[in-house]
Amino acid sequence: MDKPRKDNRGFVIPKIIIFSLKILDFISPYLCMRFAGYLWTKPLKYKIPKREIPIIKSSKISTVKIKEIGKEIKLYRWKGKGPKILLVHGWSGRATSMYFIIQKLIENNYDVYSFDAPAHGNSPTSTSNIPEFIACIKELSSSIKSFKGIIGHSGGAFASIYYTSIYKNKLKKLVLISPFNSVYELFHGFFKQINVSKKVGDLMINYYSKKTGIMIDEDLSVHKFARPLKSETLIIHDENDKEISIENSKLIKSNIKNIQAYFTKGLGHRRILRNESVTKKILDFLKEELPLQIL
Repeated sequence: MDKPRKDNRGFVIPKIIIFSLKILDFISPYLCMRFAGYLWTKPLKYKIPKREIPIIKSSKISTVKIKEIGKEIKLYRWKGKGPKILLVHGWSGRATSMYFIIQKLIENNYDVYSFDAPAHGNSPTSTSNIPEFIACIKELSSSIKSFKGIIGHSGGAFASIYYTSIYKNKLKKLVLISPFNSVYELFHGFFKQINVSKKVGDLMINYYSKKTGIMIDEDLSVHKFARPLKSETLIIHDENDKEISIENSKLIKSNIKNIQAYFTKGLGHRRILRNESVTKKILDFLKEELPLQIL
């Protein structure tokens, strides 16, 4: 299951889309920015693999209104007698993307929660963004209370550490899997990928800074805003991740205290979520300070 794969290339944008953006860039940078922005905020939806069906069927599913953004999401719970753990999937993921980790948490009697972010999985609407992920974590933490740990992947990892750093320093355990460090650099990586002009890029950054109320600049980086983080943190990343370079995690680790790192090889960006060694590392990390109730 854990052999390196040849198809670990990351997300590839069709050439026809890039060509269309180039034409729009020439005709109207603003219209080009809006089209690029639509692509930026529209996650891909994949058919749910058969391997995730049993874990979905074993959950209690409810609908939760996220007041801050006026959107509804699907919430999944696997009730246990142990500490409450929240899982936050990545961009174009879904609540059960971390099904393997969820299953092991259930087997260890944790009280597990996961959700489909707006426009992901079975949650409605067609677009979303990372601030909406953060709003979901805030709402669930407020309504459910007593989460002892959060496990986030990719964009969900960024949202988790942003929430924990800015809003709730008392969270006991935080697990970051394949996180990106800088939103600003992520935007610029996207601009390079779609080959738009600097003017379009500047328009888009200004547009989303105003829209989300979060200034998108070089300070919007984990290694800067998370320095006061008090939660015990485990960061996990694979050397062969083609979507988010492991250098992101290395930079985060070098600038934040009280953080452990577990770096793997040959798992890429998604297979890392269903690896035995990675999951064992997470469970061992959680158990250090979160003793389970004896059955």
